[in-house]
Amino acid sequence: MQRKTFNTLLIFSLFFLAHWFFGNLYEQIVLAPNQLTNSYEALKNWQGYFTVSNQIYYYVPFTQMAVFVVCYLYIRTKDNRQKALLKKASIFGLLSILITVFIVTQLNLKLFFGDLDKYKEQVYNLSVIWLLGNGIRLYLVGSSLYYTFRVYLLRQTFIVESKKY
Repeated sequence: MQRKTFNTLLIFSLFFLAHWFFGNLYEQIVLAPNQLTNSYEALKNWQGYFTVSNQIYYYVPFTQMAVFVVCYLYIRTKDNRQKALLKKASIFGLLSILITVFIVTQLNLKLFFGDLDKYKEQVYNLSVIWLLGNGIRLYLVGSSLYYTFRVYLLRQTFIVESKKY
C-alpha cells in the first residue's frame, strides 16, 4: 500500500475514533447522569428530543468504518511495530462495536425509543447499566484511539528521521 493512502486511511480512523470517544465522553459526563435523577421523567423528555434529533446521525456509519479501516491497515502493514499496535487497536475497536450492539439493542431502544411506560419500573436500573456499559465502551474506544495514535506518531517519527539523511 502506498504511504499516502495508508496515511490518509490512518487519519480517517483517528478522526472518527476521536469523534466516537469524545461524543461518548460527553454523553457519559453530561447527559447520562441526568438520567439518574427522576429517570422516568428525564427519559420522557429525551424521547421527545430524539424525535427531532437522533444520536445515530452523529455516530453511524463513520465510527464503525474507522474500526474496520484500522483492521484493514493491520492486515496491510508490513512493519512489525505498527502491526502490533494496529492489532491492539483492532481488537479494542471490534470490542467497542460489540458492546455498542448490546447497548443499542438492549438499552437504547428501550430508554430512548421504546415505550417507557412498559419499562417504568426498570428505567433507573437500565440507566445505571447504560452508564456502566458506556464507561466500558469509553475505555475500549479510547484504547483503540490510543494505539492508532501511537501508529500515527511512529510513522511521523519515521518520516522526520528519514528526512534527516
